[in-house]
Amino acid sequence: MRAILSVLLLAASGLAVLLAPPSYAGDGPGLRPSGPVTSVVVVRPVRADGAPAPGWTVRHERGRAFCDATSPAAVRAGIASCSPSAAYLPACWRSAHHTVLCVRDPRVHELVRIRYAGTFPQVTEPAVPTPLAMRLSSGAYCQIRVGGAWGMTPGHPRWVGFDSCDDGGDVYGPIRGDGVVRSRPLWWVREVIDLKDVHRRAVTTAYLVGTAR
Repeated sequence: MRAILSVLLLAASGLAVLLAPPSYAGDGPGLRPSGPVTSVVVVRPVRADGAPAPGWTVRHERGRAFCDATSPAAVRAGIASCSPSAAYLPACWRSAHHTVLCVRDPRVHELVRIRYAGTFPQVTEPAVPTPLAMRLSSGAYCQIRVGGAWGMTPGHPRWVGFDSCDDGGDVYGPIRGDGVVRSRPLWWVREVIDLKDVHRRAVTTAYLVGTAR
């Protein structure tokens, strides 16, 4: 049995959909996908010159950002994660006048412009990007964690929190990872409710970030 992986990339209005079809069974022509697959959406809100992509608005915020690490959700170099964690700046691009443009929620076509301190780092994309946000099979929408302290799950003292979901749950998993299990084309996560009930949820849609042309 041999696995075959194909990729379809559609780009429009600063957004691309990357579909990673599931494995195929057997050899020869006329093969069909053997199951469901996670849809990976690459959002591209900022151009390479630091200007917002068409269709994206910009809101100015006061304060100062400190950018010193690559964004875990990046599929291209030059996208940083900035602090403080309370500002929630998980994916930022260097822009004009010593500012960065940052996206918080990939569903909302709004960028935040904020000044940054020091120099903008030379960062490369991670080998395996972590979703900025995910839609789960339960319908819950989860966004990546940036800093902060989360509670411990009974029975799993070495798990840590990775994402916060709008149904009151959180995505947890072993510290050596990002909470997403990619062993099959349809990814899955462990959603913990009230720090006690663990549910396995399929990831129907995962959002990553790239740079527009």
